[in-house]
Amino acid sequence: MKDYNLIPMGDNCIIAETLGHLGLRKCSYPFDWISHVNYFTATNISYNFETVDKLMKGTFRLEEFLGDALTEKHKTYKNMWFPHDDENSFEKYQRRFARLREDISSKKNIFLFLTRHYVMKEAAFDKIVAQVLSYHPENKIVFIFGSPHVYLQKDKYKKCVAYQHLEYDVSKLNKEMEYDYKYYRPTVKNYLATLFARIGYTIT
Repeated sequence: MKDYNLIPMGDNCIIAETLGHLGLRKCSYPFDWISHVNYFTATNISYNFETVDKLMKGTFRLEEFLGDALTEKHKTYKNMWFPHDDENSFEKYQRRFARLREDISSKKNIFLFLTRHYVMKEAAFDKIVAQVLSYHPENKIVFIFGSPHVYLQKDKYKKCVAYQHLEYDVSKLNKEMEYDYKYYRPTVKNYLATLFARIGYTIT
């Protein structure tokens, strides 16, 4: 499976950051550093995939996606937070969305995403699976979540979905985010390192 391209889909920086630490992040994509404004208890995952759908159908408009997030101090638009961007980031997103469209069109991809303390409904997840497989029948999904998603045990996901429940205990959070940085992110890193080493990727 080393011939698969890896696409982080959010819903925060953990996936892209972890792939970078493992030596698996080869380029930047649009959702690498974007988060839901309530990133512990909500997610933009479905919205991110809806955005990809527009991109692939040719109806996506970057101006509509970014709104005023790059020019306002709050760095938010709708439910999205752009913590690492500023007024000079527009062209960067142009390049990232163009790269995303090209890579989805021309490569087999593994789409990776993560939620902390949020449960995605089965119907929403099924919609994402159908969309991913419509781009290439051999595409895969890696889904990491901090709250149980029991439906993922169903046989229908076995061929295209790798999933892992890594419990996220919001009661252990403090202002310094020690639980997130010292426990949860290293746990995600260990899981992804094991997963990708098992399927033939070189981990650094």
